Amino acid sequence: MSTTRRQLGYLAASQALGGLSFRQARAQTYPARPIILVVAYGPGTGTDLLARQLGERMGTVLGQRLVVENRPGASGMIGTEFAARSRPDGYTLLFGNNQTLAVNVSLYRDIRYDPIRDFTPIARLASQDAVLVVNPRIPARSVAELVEYARANPDRLNFGSPGAGASAHLAGETFKAAAGIHMVHVPYNNAQLFADLLSGAISLSFYPYLSLKPHIASGTLIPLATTGVTRSPWLPDLPTMVECGYPTIIFTSWFGLYGPAGLPGEMTMALSAAARRTLEDPEVRRALSDSATRVEYGGPEELARFTASEIERYRPIIAQSGAAPG
Repeated sequence: MSTTRRQLGYLAASQALGGLSFRQARAQTYPARPIILVVAYGPGTGTDLLARQLGERMGTVLGQRLVVENRPGASGMIGTEFAARSRPDGYTLLFGNNQTLAVNVSLYRDIRYDPIRDFTPIARLASQDAVLVVNPRIPARSVAELVEYARANPDRLNFGSPGAGASAHLAGETFKAAAGIHMVHVPYNNAQLFADLLSGAISLSFYPYLSLKPHIASGTLIPLATTGVTRSPWLPDLPTMVECGYPTIIFTSWFGLYGPAGLPGEMTMALSAAARRTLEDPEVRRALSDSATRVEYGGPEELARFTASEIERYRPIIAQSGAAPG
């Protein structure tokens, strides 16, 4: 049987690399150029800042730059769809989060990507707890006192969020239902949320701690509880909503690295290993701690299971929240 040109090329590559297979050879030469890291939100957002922080160090580990490309819009669906439709060659990745990979699939009818079918999970990265804060004018210094006040004043409370379907909205609606209280949701799409929260136009909100930190420290906002599974290392004296008797109120912003479906296994493992090394770096861990971010590395299989479980966890939450699907 004659030897084809492809076979000759394969044999030459194998000899040059000491008998390594073509897949192994490709893994050794990847990445050969900068990698685009898609962020489905605008510059300066929490997701963007974290992506840049981790991407810079991960690029050093890989020996190639990770270039953040912001593609905001439609609750993260524009950038996420772009990543899903990209070639699975390892040079376009998605810095995904709970909104884009778990919430949107239940919130929107016209979503044009499947978070399971259209992506290759690479690595679970980190999470950030939210904090329930109230304006100091609200005479409540615990969750129990807030519920008591809400029941005695059924038309006095409202809560703000960055928009319908955001974690802050879902947490507020879940709290309303679980506590049997009335609050009016006020959606925002800009920094006006904080201005109104500080002025008292908004009674309360569930929001990531990092943005709230200076306001909590100054006493201009009062923290009542956090929304993680366990107490926050940054607010160790503050109970979780679970401890306050609300086991369904577990809302964290989580982040993971994904590639398009069909990403070769050797590239997936190389990227996951680089993510793990990045998160093990003492300097990175200190920076993440300073930004109230938990390190939560998990490999491709763990991220796949976690993503699927979060999709299912959010389905009844969204259905019961009254968040209108688009």
